Amino acid sequence: MNSPRALVRACWIVPLIYGVYSLLQGADSNWDVRNYHLYNAFALLHGKMAIDLAPAGMQSYFNPLLDVPYYLMAMHLPAMLVGFMMGVLQGLNFVLLLGVCRKVLADLPEQERYRTPFWLALAGCFTANFMSGIGNSMGDNTTSLFCLGALLIVMTVWSRLAEVGASVLLTVAIGGVVSGLGAGLKLTTVVYSVALCGGLLFAPISVAARLRVAFVFGVGVLLGLAATGGYWFLELWRLYGNPVYPQYSAIFPSALTSSVGAVDTKWLPNSIWEALVFPFVFSFNPHRVGQVELHQVIWAAAYVIFGWWVVAAFVRKCRSVRVPGLSSPARYVVAYVVIGYLVWLKAFSIQRYLVAIELCVPLFIYLLLTQVLPYRAARKLAGVLLVLSSIGVLVGGAHSWGHEPWAKRMFVADVPQLAVPQKTTVLLTAGDPPLGWLVPMFPDTVAFASIRSAFPAARPAYDNKIHDIVSSRGGPVYALVPGYWTDGREDAMKNSAELADSGQALADYGFVLDAGSCRIFRAQIGKGVYPYQWCRVASAR
Repeated sequence: MNSPRALVRACWIVPLIYGVYSLLQGADSNWDVRNYHLYNAFALLHGKMAIDLAPAGMQSYFNPLLDVPYYLMAMHLPAMLVGFMMGVLQGLNFVLLLGVCRKVLADLPEQERYRTPFWLALAGCFTANFMSGIGNSMGDNTTSLFCLGALLIVMTVWSRLAEVGASVLLTVAIGGVVSGLGAGLKLTTVVYSVALCGGLLFAPISVAARLRVAFVFGVGVLLGLAATGGYWFLELWRLYGNPVYPQYSAIFPSALTSSVGAVDTKWLPNSIWEALVFPFVFSFNPHRVGQVELHQVIWAAAYVIFGWWVVAAFVRKCRSVRVPGLSSPARYVVAYVVIGYLVWLKAFSIQRYLVAIELCVPLFIYLLLTQVLPYRAARKLAGVLLVLSSIGVLVGGAHSWGHEPWAKRMFVADVPQLAVPQKTTVLLTAGDPPLGWLVPMFPDTVAFASIRSAFPAARPAYDNKIHDIVSSRGGPVYALVPGYWTDGREDAMKNSAELADSGQALADYGFVLDAGSCRIFRAQIGKGVYPYQWCRVASAR
């Protein structure tokens, strides 16, 4: 792999390998795609926000733009082609990461100039978060392309950042725009816009130049954010008076929402002491920061090595020992990872949101080990750590977010005949298992509302809104209730229990479930069966 031609071939081959890996995984059935990824795109394209009420809970109001390409592919292309295309797209992270590694390690000896960046980029793409998300719709492996792209763009002019020339500032601004585009598509990505911007303050240039390039990058971020997210912020403001509706309703009050800040805070560290050892916490207990098991030691190793580097640098400074420090581009990568991690820790602490910096952690480890050990020993230790970490991930460390065997179509569902869909209202009785993905299977004139979800509903205003929707439409009302399928057939016991539970929930909202009218319909993701129950409902008011 130690030639430019070999790296060019790798840039073609590795994304294709990830396309094949996505095919081996099966049809994407992650929780989020069953909740809101399909629904949000469908709602945007069919004007559903005007008639629906939170069918996918709180997530019904996330920016749908990122989901539109996936929705269009999933609904119109063969399922396996969609899976392959998603894997190839996400595999392009390798290409960008390889570019970053080449820029940072440009001064390597000839015998390692191409080989070392290749293996570090490959190790980055063998991290658990990235591997677990290959081929799925969750967006973390997709928006990371914007983060790495912005990092690489800034790297192209890194040695000229002190200049005031238009070409340098324009390049930095373009890097900011690319980062902002990703943040606008998926707001959690703004963490890494902050990290990329903050990292510029560690460039080896004057304070004035640092502030200048950070400011220009920040302006670029705002422009990119406005391009992909601005229209959605404005739409939510127009409809609800809250650009991030329904979150932060304590700041932007709404009649339908209770007073809340960020809704999902359960993953944050419980104390300063837990925060100080958090990489060890989630390395040994991955469920502390997510719903699936992602077993890897790379974050704990990076944390120890970073601490080792800080202590070693302090001791050397106290002893006035002069040794070559990190190269200028390497300093930026280290700052990007550290700032990104700290902002992530404070804002989310959800493991899959780490993808954009986790891809860079093997490079981070390699760079810091070369600062605390002789080069040959550092290279050998980094190789052992990264090989062991990658093997651990590949043999079972990256658990799936959900896949099903392939079928011709990605998503299909049998739906009941509706005499007057333009007057029909459907109440979704559960947020888990999610039902939002079924909404696009129905005519777009049917109104859907959820009665149990993560939406921070203010009651009785929320209840009254549902009854207003029903009365204004003046047609039949149905309940869409989860169904269960066990060993290739309907699970009558679970279905009956779900009906009883949904009946109580509907009664709490002023509706009566007609259990005798219920029928079971079959829906599929790939070959995976996801039945649902369809029941008549009447208002008790």
